[in-house]
Amino acid sequence: MLSPLVYKHHKTQEFTKLRIMIVDNDETARFNLKKNILKISENLQFEVEEYDYVPDIFERLQTHSFDCIFLTHNPNSSDSLNILKKLNHPDFNYNFCPCIIVAETDNIDDIVEFLRVGAQDYVLKKTISPEMLKITLQKAKEIFELKRNWRQASEQINNARKMEAIGQLTSGVAHDFNNLLTVIMGNVHLLRRRVSANTDNINPADLHDKINAIDMAAVKGADLVRRLMVFTRQSPLSEETVNINDLITETFELLRRTLGEAIEIKTILSDDPWPVSLDVNEFENIMINFAINARDAMPKGGRLTIETDNVILDEEYTIGHPETSPGSYVMIAISDTGIGMDADVISRIFEPFFTTKEAGEGTGLGMSMAYGFIRQCGGHISVYSELDHGTIFRIYLPKLTFENTENIDDCEIDDNNSNHTILIVEDDETVRDIATNMIQRLGYKTLIANNGRLALEMLKREHKNIDMIFTDIVMPGGMSGIELARQMREFYTDIKILFTSGYSKNSIPDYELCDGEHMISKPYRKDVLAQKIKSILYEGSQ
Repeated sequence: MLSPLVYKHHKTQEFTKLRIMIVDNDETARFNLKKNILKISENLQFEVEEYDYVPDIFERLQTHSFDCIFLTHNPNSSDSLNILKKLNHPDFNYNFCPCIIVAETDNIDDIVEFLRVGAQDYVLKKTISPEMLKITLQKAKEIFELKRNWRQASEQINNARKMEAIGQLTSGVAHDFNNLLTVIMGNVHLLRRRVSANTDNINPADLHDKINAIDMAAVKGADLVRRLMVFTRQSPLSEETVNINDLITETFELLRRTLGEAIEIKTILSDDPWPVSLDVNEFENIMINFAINARDAMPKGGRLTIETDNVILDEEYTIGHPETSPGSYVMIAISDTGIGMDADVISRIFEPFFTTKEAGEGTGLGMSMAYGFIRQCGGHISVYSELDHGTIFRIYLPKLTFENTENIDDCEIDDNNSNHTILIVEDDETVRDIATNMIQRLGYKTLIANNGRLALEMLKREHKNIDMIFTDIVMPGGMSGIELARQMREFYTDIKILFTSGYSKNSIPDYELCDGEHMISKPYRKDVLAQKIKSILYEGSQ
């Protein structure tokens, strides 16, 4: 680490003071940038701190506020991008600080990537001057204020939603406890009357029934408290090291009769799952809850698929899931071929006491308990669903011993990649942007369509230049990825197809992959996608 050197531009005290951090491993470049900053205006006062590329800058940012950070980008290193990702991570208290990237080249891919991750501006070293820096700082300030106002509004909305959830929680608890207290108080009242009326002629059997009713109500009350504690992650867990496959096998053997013959249970378990640490009883309870919910979503029967696999979540994934840390996890996927859920239900699925079932048929605590338990284990849960196409829940439990995953998204880029063009078909704008960015950074050329019909039109014009179609399976607009592939193959048999879906390969509703078709499940890591595309384009099917 370089010791922070503080430079002050001394002017009269009424002038504004700006605190600026420069992060660059080139001492000469830091000096030149600092010199230009101090020349900006006679009406400004500055404090400039210099740092090398080291983690100590984050310790400084946690205790001191800065008005702007100038972060130098070296095209031969990914350090600056990783630093920017961390600077903009919502879990840290320094994510409000505007960050300006100072670069040696104007590579368009780098500019797009840095702005996407959260940079306020991207400037070239060779163009730096006091006049340009003044404009850049003013622009950064304006963008920062817009983002701050947006975040404040978002926080107000989130707080309103939290208060609504607390209201639902309070109402639900009050309802359940009032029912339990009615049983307890009613039986105590009857016992008191009978004992007071005739102490010599008390029916032991009647007393026994009343005491049992009181005891049962108390047990239910204690269980409700336990479930709420699990939801809020306050309940202590009896953790032990387990093989997840053994637990799943035992649990679903017991469930086969409960779910009925109309539900086919299919298990696809990893050959050698990593060990995890969890409370066995709580895990069995949430798996039973998932299975029963799946059964209710398939009133006419269907297929329940349980899969396990060892996975590594990289920084690309955690950008969209900030509650998750990069690392090694055991993934458990529970999917059904039921009625599915719409976006509104998905957004509320883990709220306490939220349920789509009729009154009296469910408490609405099952999913919130599962969420609380998994988070308490240090894990993560995600849900993907389409109406009339089923639902898949993915549970990620941390491997007992984490591996270093700092560079897990690094992958070798073949120079021949630029000779290939991939047509990306995806209706979700965010997912489409991420996929496009990954594939472009692997060196491939890309074409983009947001639905199947547009993709067919592009195929008619550009089929001679397209080597592969990378398409989502479930898309709106009357044409799924599968239908797109079928129509495409009637005319363009040489173009390869890679499907992707929030569903797993083994749980695509009502469809089995044909020969020559390939599948990668969302979410996918950059290196996994790179290997998949390479195997299809260069080596044939896996």
